[in-house]
Amino acid sequence: MSTLELTERIRQHAARIAVIGQGYVGLPLAIEFARAGFTVAGLDTDLDRVGVLNAGRSYTPDVSSADLATVLEAGRYEATDDGAVLEHSDVVIICVPTPLRKSKDPDISFVVAAAEQVAARFRSGQLVVLESTSYPGTTEELLLPMFEARGARVGVNFFLAFSPERIDPANTAFKVRDIAKIVGGVTSDCTRLAALLYRQIVGTVTEVSSAKVAELAKLYENVFRNV
Repeated sequence: MSTLELTERIRQHAARIAVIGQGYVGLPLAIEFARAGFTVAGLDTDLDRVGVLNAGRSYTPDVSSADLATVLEAGRYEATDDGAVLEHSDVVIICVPTPLRKSKDPDISFVVAAAEQVAARFRSGQLVVLESTSYPGTTEELLLPMFEARGARVGVNFFLAFSPERIDPANTAFKVRDIAKIVGGVTSDCTRLAALLYRQIVGTVTEVSSAKVAELAKLYENVFRNV
């Protein structure tokens, strides 16, 4: 798929999206894209969670069971544990946890596992966005080589960006669509495509110069919130 084709698929809400991780970050994001008309697969390793979601029962206050049921009935959302959905996805968004170790540095093992799963099923023209909080350099220095080893050429037949999750769990005053997004890609085309994607569901999207800048912005925000 060419850059132009992916651009048009996003604009027409025809792009197929996979969101890895259906927790308090990934589930609201997946449902918001589905509400906007995209076809979304919510990928999670927890079979109990997958079953509950496909039964139309939400377990997070940020997503109502009514909204979940609506997109399920419309065929625009399905939860699954089958990584094969990645092979048919135009866009993959990684929203897995990065808990702090005792040493206070982030445990990125879930990010690595998710990225390896996506890279193993890489398809030409795919846009991959990391939302999980991590240290600056994760997107370019850790994720990018995984895809390059599979023949991906960033900015040519593959697009990679970082857009930090900024959800305030259980804050019903601010939903996904109300929270401004920051987007930084490995190349300018990566940034443009990722920003275009989020503009389909979010009112304010700010493009920054690189993935590292977006990663730093998330760290600064976390510091600000905790001071």
